[in-house]
Amino acid sequence: MKLQFVTSGLRTTTQDLGRPGHTHMGVPSGGALDRSAMRYANHLIGNALGAPVLEVTLSGPHLRCLEAGRVALIGSGFDLLLNGEPQPALLPTSVNPGDALIIKSSGNGCRAYLSVSGEWHAKRWLGSASALRIGSHELVPGAVWTRGDILETRDRSVEPWPSALLPPQPPSNIIKVSPGPEYEWLDDHGQSQLLSKRILVIDPSNRVGLRTNTQIQLREDKRRVEMVSSGVQPGTVQLTHGGQAIILMRDGQTIGGYPRVLQCASQSLDQLAHLKVGDELILSLIDS
Repeated sequence: MKLQFVTSGLRTTTQDLGRPGHTHMGVPSGGALDRSAMRYANHLIGNALGAPVLEVTLSGPHLRCLEAGRVALIGSGFDLLLNGEPQPALLPTSVNPGDALIIKSSGNGCRAYLSVSGEWHAKRWLGSASALRIGSHELVPGAVWTRGDILETRDRSVEPWPSALLPPQPPSNIIKVSPGPEYEWLDDHGQSQLLSKRILVIDPSNRVGLRTNTQIQLREDKRRVEMVSSGVQPGTVQLTHGGQAIILMRDGQTIGGYPRVLQCASQSLDQLAHLKVGDELILSLIDS
């Protein structure tokens, strides 16, 4: 199957399951921010669940079909248009040469995932085709799609076993968390400020981390403590010296020197993928 990018959208990238197992070398795990959506999109067209997909951010691309195949789109706040006609949600779409595909945002969605049938022709680094930006440098330039690019896949001779996946849960702004290693560095007032109250996502926020509008102080006896840099992971909630809570995402660093006050539950990482600047979230303890 072949798809040509007529327009690329704001930032459309290739994403898969990322690069787990390399964080000790300072390489973020990366990969699709919403793993459930990625897997279900692949499931709908018969691809391996961890196969690459297109991750769409805020605005989607316009694609021209050069060869026949199947695609599927998963993402709240986005519609898939085939030759101008909206396609049913949670179902695969068959396309033919000359067809036009548009991923249209309602303005409310943040991310969507388009699976494309077949085995992807994609360059890989450390076993993954996922895009990864370090500063202004793209480690896998071909994983960031631009106008005129052609996405090509090869038909497989063996279909995978069918899976019994359920559709992803609708996006939620309630993020389940557990106490982090430095949670007790917050007094009761600081904990209540951080938990169960609406927090605003502010700019700059991206695949590296979500910044918030919080102003939370550590306990007085901890405010001047110089913390030794320690390991962090996707979903770690760090508190800066200025009291700003930052939630690390899948492209975030692997070590940090800010207190790790909370850790998001693994299932909440998928929910974080759909929060953008201006959205609100609530951090809620799992045992509360």
